[in-house]
Amino acid sequence: MVNLFETNGLATTPGSVAITVTAPAGYTLAFAPSITSINVSGGGATAVSNANWSVTNIVGNIQISLIMKTGQFIGANSTNSLGFSITRTSASSGSTANINVNVTNDATNGYDSNLTNNVYARIISGL
Repeated sequence: MVNLFETNGLATTPGSVAITVTAPAGYTLAFAPSITSINVSGGGATAVSNANWSVTNIVGNIQISLIMKTGQFIGANSTNSLGFSITRTSASSGSTANINVNVTNDATNGYDSNLTNNVYARIISGL
């Protein structure tokens, strides 16, 4: 699950937020636009807003780029959650690697005016 936070106190410009999620080698990444909740490891079902996003590019089943659909936005001081699934394919069991989330830089400040917080890496473990 990826949570996007609006922390500047202003709603984003509708249809403008763009992100890219990249899985490490040895994993596949998938995004299902129709799901409304996802089971998070160590927790329960969590609501997601996948239907509000359009896939713009997929690279080798390890990288997915998305943009919010026309009319959709992240409200002031709000969170937007997206659900992804990641599957270990050839990575060794017990190994660790990073999954990366990049918010596309926004020169217009329509959805982002702080370019220093646009990359997030999370360590995952190959179970």
